[in-house]
Amino acid sequence: MIVGVLLAAGNARRFDGSQKLLAPVPNMNGERPLPLVRLAVLGLCEAGLDHVVVLGREAEAVRASVADLGSSFVVNAAFGTGMSSSLRAGVQYALEHWRTASGLLIALGDQPLAGSGIVEVLVERFQSAPDEPRRPLIVVPRYRGELGNPVLFDRSLAPELLAVTGDRGARAVVERDPRRVGYVDFDRIAPRDVDTSADLSALSNELRLL
Repeated sequence: MIVGVLLAAGNARRFDGSQKLLAPVPNMNGERPLPLVRLAVLGLCEAGLDHVVVLGREAEAVRASVADLGSSFVVNAAFGTGMSSSLRAGVQYALEHWRTASGLLIALGDQPLAGSGIVEVLVERFQSAPDEPRRPLIVVPRYRGELGNPVLFDRSLAPELLAVTGDRGARAVVERDPRRVGYVDFDRIAPRDVDTSADLSALSNELRLL
């Protein structure tokens, strides 16, 4: 069993002052625009993953935008201290509520995954790995050679995830020992992380072309 941990608690300091996760973007299915965070959550739902959404800034509004998707939620009251606090809150919640989970998929609330199929491929790679002589404990996507997100971690690495500090995510855990890492190569650009209003405009243009 793989559990998704979606980090959706940040300050969005580089955006235009509004909560970027609630910004409407075109739906890849041609339907009405959806909040950015909903496209991220839908990617986990499409893969059939139980998941927890880590909330912070404007927590109730973000929760309401995805409340009908079967998500679990945890509020990170310390979200202003940096991404690692949200990572720790999400991982701790997942460990306590899904005790049989074999892996944790760390995803970003500002990266749309709906319709991409990326999560499904990462999960398939992780679940087929036990038959390999040297099973990867971490599965990382490479988009035309560039490392990206989301990243899938074996449950045994949870203590390392819980030890991450500062305004950073789990990249240090990935880089600690290359022998633990397996890669999945995608012949496509990575789903765009939305940090600025310009990123949002570029994402909207990209989705309209799909």
